[in-house]
Amino acid sequence: MTSPRSDRGSATSPLAPLGAETLLANRYVVERFLEYKNGANLYRAIDQATGFVVIVKEKEDEDSTSALPESEWAEKAWDNPWQNEFLILRSVSYPTVVKALDIFKASDRAYLVIEQLEGRDLAYLLRNGAAITVQQSLDWMIQLCQSIGQLHRRQILHLDLQPRYVVVTPDSQRVRLTGFHRAAILPCPTPTDSTPGYSPPEQFGYLSGKVDERSDIYALGALWHYLLTGNSPESYWPNEETRFNLPDISAFNEAIHPQIERIVRKMLAPDPDDRYSTVQELKAHLLALINNPQRRAGHCSDVGIIRAGNEDSLAVFDLTFTTQSTQSGLGLYVVADGMGGVNAGEIASALAVDAVTSHVQEALVNLNEGVDDPSQEIRAAMQQAIKNANARIYETGRHNQDLSGMGTTVTAALVFGQNVFIGHVGDSRAYLINREGIEKVSRDHSLVGRLVEIGQITLEEAAIHPQRNLIYRSLGTYPNVEVDLYQRPLKIGDWLLLCSDGLTGHVADEELQEVVINTSDPNLAARRLVNLANQRGGEDNITVVLVNLAEYT
Repeated sequence: MTSPRSDRGSATSPLAPLGAETLLANRYVVERFLEYKNGANLYRAIDQATGFVVIVKEKEDEDSTSALPESEWAEKAWDNPWQNEFLILRSVSYPTVVKALDIFKASDRAYLVIEQLEGRDLAYLLRNGAAITVQQSLDWMIQLCQSIGQLHRRQILHLDLQPRYVVVTPDSQRVRLTGFHRAAILPCPTPTDSTPGYSPPEQFGYLSGKVDERSDIYALGALWHYLLTGNSPESYWPNEETRFNLPDISAFNEAIHPQIERIVRKMLAPDPDDRYSTVQELKAHLLALINNPQRRAGHCSDVGIIRAGNEDSLAVFDLTFTTQSTQSGLGLYVVADGMGGVNAGEIASALAVDAVTSHVQEALVNLNEGVDDPSQEIRAAMQQAIKNANARIYETGRHNQDLSGMGTTVTAALVFGQNVFIGHVGDSRAYLINREGIEKVSRDHSLVGRLVEIGQITLEEAAIHPQRNLIYRSLGTYPNVEVDLYQRPLKIGDWLLLCSDGLTGHVADEELQEVVINTSDPNLAARRLVNLANQRGGEDNITVVLVNLAEYT
């Protein structure tokens, strides 16, 4: 192997920095010198025309040419050493890619003006020990794929993806891309510049030396490897055995998801033919992880303090399918609160849970092989499952005098990908909870609930209303029943809570949220909620089912 080329440690002497208050192009006032990077001085400046903070890049004037097509800016950029970077950025209009604002010359120097990106670059965050979770890094990789994909669609390669050129917004939710000094238009010859640890073998002239979209994919892989392990790819560069063969992520994080390990390994394949062929292909594999999040479920059911028996029933099913190395599945969760004579309530709730789970599982067992948007199919299955439960309870009561008049509420939820589908009858409840708040999704089919809806009484009055246990819709009362259906999107970190009114009769919504978001384990959170209701009287049976879309760790 020949000695690799690198732009690190360039012998070019820095230009003498401009002083503060220097006026450039009768428009840009220099605030301060920032740094010398990649043969250029960088300044923070104020654009007097807009009042915005901008970044001014300065280098010595020199002859230059560009392979880019003519544009309205081409004449102004002509014979400017910044013209390649400037015209590339002007050809891309995407919110996550830095914008080029101006280009000009002054004396013997050439200038490029770009927007100031809010936040810190990844190099700064990593250098200062920022805690970056696996989930956060996955979200950022998807965003970077979107940005790089926009470039590749325009036949543009970035060719220098590394932490210093990825800027994270102050809220850590978004990343933006900068550092286009090395960007090139396809087809392009093997570049003379490369970055140890991040640039792929072909960018150093190894193998075929052919540089294309897969070269950026390798650099993305090196960047993600750094985020997941905390070890810079540059640290492996001195050793030829590890130079293009970074260690497995599982050597640093034994619990890393195997699919993440496999994706990074493919991104970092030394031979371009072994990598993902396009950023779109890579992004599809990343989205598959997001669209099939890990579900964690917990539950607890208790008779309470006053009642002699527990007439509540619940079900928790996790159905996972793994085919051709792709994992998908669904979670089915049901809470039912029975009512009736001796033992009739518990029989009604048990029948409801059995009928709902049986029908849904039978109807949706092949869901992962179905249509692109299964929403209608899922909603139909949930509705029919609850109608079947109603018919079964009604017929059982009609043919057994001891069970005559029995009934039950039911609240069933099916989590598929990042959506939840809810079927509901009665006054059990479904909530969505996260750190931003709590949403009561289901509507109580009770007299008191209706009075609250129309503003006749307050929530506080409803909690002590003498008819708070009267419901006007339940399973088993009539041969047919109307089912409320709901669909909500779920985000990673969201919680789904299903519960009987034995919980909500004692614990306010704000308290539900506080307990859930401050308890990481779903089973522990469920027990804490049940205990809280019992501490406040436990007048009814209490049943809780909690489901969390867990972050990748």
